[in-house]
Amino acid sequence: MKTWFVAGLLGLGIATSAFAQSYGVPSELLNNTRRLEGDTLQVCTDVTGKIGAFDREVATAIADALFLKVNFHEGFGGFPTSGDGFLDELQIAMTNTCDIMMGMTVQENSPFPDWAVLSRPYVSLPYLFVVRDDYKSFADVPRERKLGTPLSSMGERVFITWNQQQPKDRRYIRLPYADMDLMTKRVADGSIAGMLIWAPVYSDLRKSNPEAASLHPIPIAPVPETVTRVGILMKARDTYLRTQIDQAIDALVADGTIAGLMEKFGYAGTPGDAKGVQ
Repeated sequence: MKTWFVAGLLGLGIATSAFAQSYGVPSELLNNTRRLEGDTLQVCTDVTGKIGAFDREVATAIADALFLKVNFHEGFGGFPTSGDGFLDELQIAMTNTCDIMMGMTVQENSPFPDWAVLSRPYVSLPYLFVVRDDYKSFADVPRERKLGTPLSSMGERVFITWNQQQPKDRRYIRLPYADMDLMTKRVADGSIAGMLIWAPVYSDLRKSNPEAASLHPIPIAPVPETVTRVGILMKARDTYLRTQIDQAIDALVADGTIAGLMEKFGYAGTPGDAKGVQ
């Protein structure tokens, strides 16, 4: 029976404390011999990842920069919102199948155990505030108007914290949405004044949902900017590979390759790292 990994962190808004629940992987499920892959980089991706196609192109560019072939493996997407079992499944995949796992959120305090390390970010993608009406910035949105937020996302958590810090009579009413198309519809028909949404999701909506064409992003200040930094997970023992991956990311940022891919996919954000992240 083939054991597979479950999913990446990116865009799912799972609190880091959830990933502390790992009870150890039975040794018989782990192949701890080092694979001799020669000239091939084994790349794992999450089939449900919001930027999966972008991640694959970044991985291909990294492999090209290192004069390697690339072999992709897609995992079954989705895992319990409690995080139970995620780290175990990920450890099995990284030990038995993957050299690198694309599309992982790079945080200052990593939720991963000692066997895993993260690369430097290859892209930093913000949350946008998107409206239909002619507001110039978030500060122009009347307090009596309702706002939409993506359920259980990093952007939503930052907004909730900021909103709760405001005087009670200055707080917005927030409506959480799990369905981004529905949230877009509610902005387009005026039911809510605007929505907080991750930049890649907004880019995809503009391609797939005609109602998104009537919307536009505005500056989010005074709400703190929320940026997801995206990198690559590797095994801690693969120190040489980590060095090579980081150097390849630096080169692809410097020569404009990452920026070109962002333009291709219509992503707002910053190649590489971003300052002032949450």
